[in-house]
Amino acid sequence: MGVKWLFATMFAVLFKPERFWAEARKELGEVNAMRDYAAPLITIAQLCKLPFIGVPRMAMLLAIFGFVIDVAVLYLLSGAIGSLAGPDRSEAFQHDIMTVLCFSLTPVWLAEPFYILGVWRWLIMAVALLYAVLLTRLGMHALLDIESPKIETLSKKSGVLMATATFISFMLIGGLIRLFTSL
Repeated sequence: MGVKWLFATMFAVLFKPERFWAEARKELGEVNAMRDYAAPLITIAQLCKLPFIGVPRMAMLLAIFGFVIDVAVLYLLSGAIGSLAGPDRSEAFQHDIMTVLCFSLTPVWLAEPFYILGVWRWLIMAVALLYAVLLTRLGMHALLDIESPKIETLSKKSGVLMATATFISFMLIGGLIRLFTSL
């Protein structure tokens, strides 16, 4: 997958989510969402923060720590949401959960460079998080092969988990930004 596919997919996820998720079942079968989409997107978001940090060494440390935090949150969310589904989850189900999260957390990752904006960062984070929860709900309905009431319950519980994990990530990254800009 190339850069053109990455940006086209990012655009589709953000601005045409219903169509993206409707086509996702057949198009994303051979795509490793973590390797082909999430990791490059997280890297781009981290690199966008570099100009805001005055010291290059601190900027690179912030980018590395931010990348590790985002990937850790992604894997923790995937495991936690997979465990919420109960004992009937399979390897394919876990893969589908990871795929949904990789694409659904796009607004949260793209909002990270704006965490420097002081008081406005809270509004930006809240809007990005709400949109990510909506994308997750749409993605679960499109990709998961379980009954609709179970998907609704799972999407509500995963929304709470996403809000908690994203808030903790936001606080960690915000603290790192303050630390690295003050040194």
